[in-house]
Amino acid sequence: MKLSTVGQIAAWLWVLLFVLVAIGVPYFSIIATSLIRLRGYGLAAGNFTLDHYKELLQTPKALASIWKSLFLAVSSASICSVIGTAVVVAVRKSRGFFKKALEGISLLPEMLPSIVLVIGLMLFWNWAYKMLPIYNTIWIMVLAYVVLYLPYTVQYVTSAFTQINDSLLQAGRVFGGTPSYVFRRVTLPMISRGIFAGWMMIFIIAFRELVTASLIAQPNTLVVSTYINREFEQGSVSSGCAMAVLCVLITTTALLVCSRLAGKRKGT
Repeated sequence: MKLSTVGQIAAWLWVLLFVLVAIGVPYFSIIATSLIRLRGYGLAAGNFTLDHYKELLQTPKALASIWKSLFLAVSSASICSVIGTAVVVAVRKSRGFFKKALEGISLLPEMLPSIVLVIGLMLFWNWAYKMLPIYNTIWIMVLAYVVLYLPYTVQYVTSAFTQINDSLLQAGRVFGGTPSYVFRRVTLPMISRGIFAGWMMIFIIAFRELVTASLIAQPNTLVVSTYINREFEQGSVSSGCAMAVLCVLITTTALLVCSRLAGKRKGT
């Protein structure tokens, strides 16, 4: 059914209104607040400054929180991509009860509140500290992020697998290809977009994760989310908003760069 001209105009106006209210207003508020010198004067002329950004880039703790968030996001996204892809391949090759059990276990973290999983990890690794002393280190944060975000990779890669025609895999085996060769030359290139989409989703979510970082981070260790929260608690709202803007710029730049690289690889 084709909409009339009036209907199309009304639909576009509704979309624009939704984008303005859901995205435009919050982002404008954050950006404007990050540029305000004195909050009491609001958006008055002469009340704008870049000092909050300069202060962030000159503050060691702020820079350290950015680098730590980048490390956590990249490491957790990469580990999830490897483990999640292996899980999906194992599920595809399994049969019967084992297939259902493996698929259910891989998606189990998504069924529980993140705070429950994080507290469970804290209790377990506090007890198992002597066997593997990662509690109260950055590696316990990496482990928590991997447990929390593994289902994203599983879902994206599973979706990519469903688009593979089985005849392609059979053709690879008919022409003498070993299972590892078929996976490298046929399966992996075709699911790479799903792996990349899962990697980017986990990177973005992990970079700004707050609950897990607040509960399980080392003492006096800050990531961007906890740094923003601390600035808000101390009344430095403009500084916190400036860090939020930098966070959005970093994740957007990373997304554009990775998309560009993926596009070039696809073109080759």
